[in-house]
Amino acid sequence: MIELYKDGARMKVALLGGELRAYQDAQGRERLWCGDAAVWKGVSPVLFPAIGALKDGGAAFEGQRYAVPRHGFARDLPFEVTEQGEDFVTLTLEDNEETRKVYPYRFGLSVTHRFVPNGFETRFTVENHSGREMPFLIGGHPGFVCPMEEGERFEDYVVRFEKPEEGVLAVCGEKGLLYGEGRAPLTPDGRDLPLRHEDFDRLDTYIFAGLKSRRVDLINPATGRGVRLSFPEMPVLAIWSPPHKNAPYVCLEPWHGLPAYAAESGRFEDKPYHVKVGVGGAFSCGYRAEFLEGGMA
Repeated sequence: MIELYKDGARMKVALLGGELRAYQDAQGRERLWCGDAAVWKGVSPVLFPAIGALKDGGAAFEGQRYAVPRHGFARDLPFEVTEQGEDFVTLTLEDNEETRKVYPYRFGLSVTHRFVPNGFETRFTVENHSGREMPFLIGGHPGFVCPMEEGERFEDYVVRFEKPEEGVLAVCGEKGLLYGEGRAPLTPDGRDLPLRHEDFDRLDTYIFAGLKSRRVDLINPATGRGVRLSFPEMPVLAIWSPPHKNAPYVCLEPWHGLPAYAAESGRFEDKPYHVKVGVGGAFSCGYRAEFLEGGMA
């Protein structure tokens, strides 16, 4: 575990998965989910080269089928530290014989975690080391403590969108596959999604594809406190809290890609929002979390 400190704040980063495992603000308040395996062992796993479930447990690359794991394999593999400074660390995963059995490309995946004012930034860079175009999906999965203050309830919070949204959802069905569209219970102005455990019990995950917003606030409207998540290059946002757990956290997940549709072809290159990098090319995207102390919403 790598620990970084800046202006009283602290981050912990694991070599396994290149995952940010803890963030404490300057007041010593833990702002990320604790990773309790009895509920969910993750904290902010890196999703690559797949997101969510795949149809029949895999996908076809260049006409050949591979058994790609759910959410990909990056979260379960050891990264190496390739650069470290006073306020950041970069960890890198390279392809190997085992990864090529499920994803037939040579790649480098780097994840940088960096302090920013009142929070942190996580950035992904994927390099294509293959001699051909390389498709992939990439995403984040950070879980934020909710409620954030003593005496509050989960239901005191909303997810507030930067711009009015129509609330169209990609709906998960059996085995985590997408099968159609639904509507999120947004407020009439299209800005707020009230948080209720019973909605996660019923829907599991809100998946907003093609958003106009590139920023959301997980916020208590009564106090203005919460977290602002910015994801300027990523077109999909998933919002998840584990069903039937009444868990004290919410994941705000910026994605460049989607889980599989039940009716899709199974060709990875047909997946909506997938990224394709040319020979010797690279792609970068990421997200920033800034913690709000009120009066900034």
